[in-house]
Amino acid sequence: MSLAGYPRFTNKPQIMENSKSMLANNDRPKVAVITRTKNRTFLLRRALQSVLDQIFENWVMVIVNDGGIPEETERLIEEYKERFKGRCKIIHNPQSVGMEAASNIGIRSSDSDYIVIHDDDDSWHPLFLEKCVNYLDNNTSANFAGVITHTIRILEKIENNKIILEQQEPFNTWLRAVTLYRMSANNTFSPISFVYQRRVLDEIGYYREDLPVLGDWEFNLRFMSKYDIHLIPEALAFYHHRLKTKEGDFSNSVIKDDSKHIFYDALLRNELLRKDLNENRVGLGYLVNVSRSFEAVHGQLAPIEGLLTQLKRINFIRRIAKRFLWKKEK
Repeated sequence: MSLAGYPRFTNKPQIMENSKSMLANNDRPKVAVITRTKNRTFLLRRALQSVLDQIFENWVMVIVNDGGIPEETERLIEEYKERFKGRCKIIHNPQSVGMEAASNIGIRSSDSDYIVIHDDDDSWHPLFLEKCVNYLDNNTSANFAGVITHTIRILEKIENNKIILEQQEPFNTWLRAVTLYRMSANNTFSPISFVYQRRVLDEIGYYREDLPVLGDWEFNLRFMSKYDIHLIPEALAFYHHRLKTKEGDFSNSVIKDDSKHIFYDALLRNELLRKDLNENRVGLGYLVNVSRSFEAVHGQLAPIEGLLTQLKRINFIRRIAKRFLWKKEK
């Protein structure tokens, strides 16, 4: 199976039925917050609160209900009507079109300087937009067209219609800079942490609608092939996972579709490498495969490095090592 025969980008606007807007005026918002959802109003409520709690308020939230029950979404949004103050637009797709197509519909139905994908089960620190927009507004380098923050992964479960926090852990707080080489190995950040300039879409295109998974990684590769991404070293984005939920509306695609991720990961790397071979060059295809190989080797060595680090902390082992080295020097 190859991706070559699939449509890459949809440049024509798609028909959006039952679109309802609460926009109060014609002022262009600074940020368009795109949220895809389907029959998850229980989780969507948290996403709404996450956006509404932002210190920075010059945004519009575009909710793309991708084949879900319209009435449920409408009722939930109505509860927050006063807080939205006209900054919300709802789009109902009669049938699901997929994650990336839903993102494109939301982006094309909005107008803004910046774009961010806020999935319906993730959340932000109240300072997230303020920090990211402040950087983009004051950035003097045209090549830096996006910004991310560090992310915390939230492990949770759902019981009796309640979200129960199980654990939270750093997701990418080890990251010190965003490089194309590291991105080529695998995705180093989630969509919830990434704000970028809308203008780049005219050059690199929209999200690939033929990809059921890994659409964000593929988009990031195209983005970084042309532009740089700044890192704000503060954990202001929260990436929520429900590891024990393998199926159903409350599952995460990265967990539910793990085998699909592996399948399309290989297809994408092969597709890019074949492009390099056909053009007789060393390019992104070579990079995504070589960097992945080094990543795999490092993954095998990491446990050994960890064990050695622990052994160094044991005084008895340290004394034996020193005595051995001393005898060797004599």
